[in-house]
Order: sequence, then structure tokens, then C-alpha cells
Amino acid sequence: SPQYLKPRPSMFVAGILSPLAFFFPNENWTKGPKAHAYLVSKIEKKLDDLEKNGPDESTLSGMFFAKDEEDPTKTLTKNEIIDNALILILAGSETAASTLTVAILALGLNKGVWRRLKEEQLAIISKDKGKELTRQMLEEECPYLDAVIKETMRIKPMATIAAKRLVQETLIVDGKQIPKGYGVSFNVYITHSLDPLLKEKDDSHMDVAKGFCPDRWLDARTKPTEYMPFGVGPRYCLGSHLAIAEMKVFLALFARRVEFNMANTTADNVEWKKLSIIPKPKDGSLITVSQLLPSFGQQERAFH
Repeated sequence: SPQYLKPRPSMFVAGILSPLAFFFPNENWTKGPKAHAYLVSKIEKKLDDLEKNGPDESTLSGMFFAKDEEDPTKTLTKNEIIDNALILILAGSETAASTLTVAILALGLNKGVWRRLKEEQLAIISKDKGKELTRQMLEEECPYLDAVIKETMRIKPMATIAAKRLVQETLIVDGKQIPKGYGVSFNVYITHSLDPLLKEKDDSHMDVAKGFCPDRWLDARTKPTEYMPFGVGPRYCLGSHLAIAEMKVFLALFARRVEFNMANTTADNVEWKKLSIIPKPKDGSLITVSQLLPSFGQQERAFH
């Protein structure tokens, strides 16, 4: 449909990661700038509506009408709001959504893990007599859910290198000199894959089917020693707690309400998207869902 053909947030992300962005950063014919222009136009339209009609419950409204607590005359400029909105699209939704997509794939390929996750949630429902899911429950009663999310982020963390740091003093690393002032970075995936506690010669410890083992997080003797999906230091991800909360809520409710199987997907035929901040299946995680709704019975349907 025409709507589908319009530039989308996924194109924006792909454009940022594309090598074309380095060689032709200002060329509007590439996907990145085209998607960027489309998203900016949508944000600008929303800001115009807010200026005309007043505040609503949207995140953009919160930024548009925000005032500095010490100096109420200070507000965010239009460009600052647009930049923050684009960051939220890039790092605040794309990353969590991609991680959840990988989590569903991993759970679908590892049915024993999926059963353990469901059993934990059903036990909570029984213990708390069906009370509404709360933050306290997620933090105190869901160790296996926490382990599932951590294991997903261990195997498929951010694919790109982290933001560059400048060396404060000349260093010698593995016999190589890094002069003061040089820019250095790190790769999260490589760091995870080289964990001496988990390393396998065939790299199966980083395989979403063979190496997915949330139990390793529940024992101090097997807990990974190299783990930095949100980065490290002063540039540690500001949205880490929100991202974890979002993923916990989704997977907890998913486990409580749904039974599923992978649709035409096996460990041998998974194709990974080439340009993605968080690696994810090229066509998403296609599953067949049975919703456990006693009043309506089980309903089978294709869900993407």
C-alpha cells in the first residue's frame, strides 16, 4: 500500500548504519536522509498541533511544554525537541523492540526455557491470586524472567561499536601502543563473545539456539564475567531501566496469556538483518499463537 512505501523508522535506522552515510552524508537520495526528513515532518506537524490546541498526554507534549524548574522562562527549542524525539525513535523503541524480537525467537527455539518462563509467571498468578502485575512483582518475584532478558542481550547486543573515547594517557594494550589523544572504541558483541568463562571454540555460546541458557545467570559460578549491553562509564545508557522495565512487562504478560510456536522457522534457516543496531531476524519472528482465553477457547492465528 502507499502507506507501507513511505519512509519508516526502520529505514532511518538502516540509513544511519549504511556505509553510504559515511561517503555521502548530505545526499538526500539515500534512504537515511529521506526517512529523516519524513520523520521530522511528522514531528513538526505534531508540534504545530500542540501549539494550536494545547497539551495532551504524548511524550512530545511533555517536551514541548516543559519548563526549567529554576528558570521557568527556559524551554526546549523546536530543534532540541526534534533531536530528542529522533533519539527516542532510534534508541528508545527500535532497540527494545529488536531485543524482544530476538527473545521471542530464542524462546521459540528453546521450548524448555519457554516452559520455565511460563511456569514462573503462572506461579506468581497463583501466589498473588491474580492480582495486577506490579513493579514489585517484576523486581522481586521474576528471577528467571530477568535471566531470559539478560541472556538475550548477552547473545545479541548492540552490533555497532560504542561511542568513541579519547585516551587520556598513552597505553599499552596487548603489546600495542595507543598514544594519548587517540580515539578508541569497543565492540559489545566481541567483548561478550570473548568472555573466558563461557567461550566455546565453535562460538556456540553466542548462538541463539545452542547457546541460549538463562540458567547461567542464576548461579554465581556460571554468571558471565563480560557483560555490557548498555555500555559502560559516564556514557552508560540513560534509558536502561526503562528498556528493562518495558521488556519485562511485555514478556511477563506474553508468558501469562499466550502459547506459541515458531512459524516456518528453525535454528538452521534464521536470516539476520544486515543493518540493525540490535541484530534481529530479517523478517522478524513469525509465530503461530494460541491465546489462552478460557471464555473464548484457544484461538490459532498467524502473528508477526
